[in-house]
Amino acid sequence: MKRHLFVIASFAAILMVATAWAETTIYVCSYGGTYNKGLEETMGKPFTEATGINVTFTTFPTYSQMQAQVKSGNIEWDIVECESRMYARGAKAGIFEPLDLSGIPVKDFIEGSVTDYGVGLIYYSYLISYNTDKWPAGQGPKSMKDLWDVKKFPGPRTMKLTAVSNLEAALLADGVARDKIYPIDVDRALKKLSELKPHIRLFWKTGGQSQQIMREKEADIGFVPGGRMMQLADQGVPISWEWNDQVIVLDYWTILKGSKNKDAAMKFIAFASDPKRQAAFAEWTNYGPANKKAYEHIKKEKAVLMPTFPDNFSKGLVVNAEWYAEHEKAVEPKWEAWKME
Repeated sequence: MKRHLFVIASFAAILMVATAWAETTIYVCSYGGTYNKGLEETMGKPFTEATGINVTFTTFPTYSQMQAQVKSGNIEWDIVECESRMYARGAKAGIFEPLDLSGIPVKDFIEGSVTDYGVGLIYYSYLISYNTDKWPAGQGPKSMKDLWDVKKFPGPRTMKLTAVSNLEAALLADGVARDKIYPIDVDRALKKLSELKPHIRLFWKTGGQSQQIMREKEADIGFVPGGRMMQLADQGVPISWEWNDQVIVLDYWTILKGSKNKDAAMKFIAFASDPKRQAAFAEWTNYGPANKKAYEHIKKEKAVLMPTFPDNFSKGLVVNAEWYAEHEKAVEPKWEAWKME
């Protein structure tokens, strides 16, 4: 009889926990469009099915918004996907919760992609892409020097709206070796960007906008998110790309300090760190997983389209997030002034 009552009590306790989780919703802020759709399909929905915890994806993370939420205590985003420079700045400022890494297979991750305040999700890159109606695949620009060469490769360009990646691209175009990019000579980079500025038709703000620009042929050449361009190619858009001189960025999962759903948020991060989950999202985006074991679940024909695939990774430059954490405040006014010139 006692055993029977114990079983009933245990079942009731499990049911109460499941019911409690079912009433929980965590808000995850990421980058929108097809990217958020991929997160929802490969991670959000499976997580809810496994735990009962609801996940709502929103967009678009900025450092100022994260800082304001933490300062006010009005946390709208439990989890924020932060690109590495934003992560490093936030970790330094103390706006993230320390993470419970006991459920994270840290040794399986690329070195540096798991820290006390962030767990790596994906490595993506900005790379040179071009219209194959104008230059057949393999005959377009192959380096940042080519991107700047408007005589050999005439036509309008599109670049990112922010300084990060553009400064690195400019120095690569100016002949600086990859291992000498940091510390960035900002004035030299802006001077080099000024040479190209008359040929930059549009500065794109989001990955979705970069896709629209290249799809509509508003620019012949773009320095744009690689995975987004591969999605366009899959849709039949005449486009190709070059891995050489790609600028690579790591995105971390973080939990904003003061989140009332920290335990549920940590469960999601642990779930999203599973190699099969990271593999599914990597295949959706064509970006490189932070968990190295994810490649065991990715087909070779897909793996070669990812920035961290060894042959591609060796041709790129990884953004130095610590440099930006220290210098971004000083860089921003210079960048804004340059855009207004």
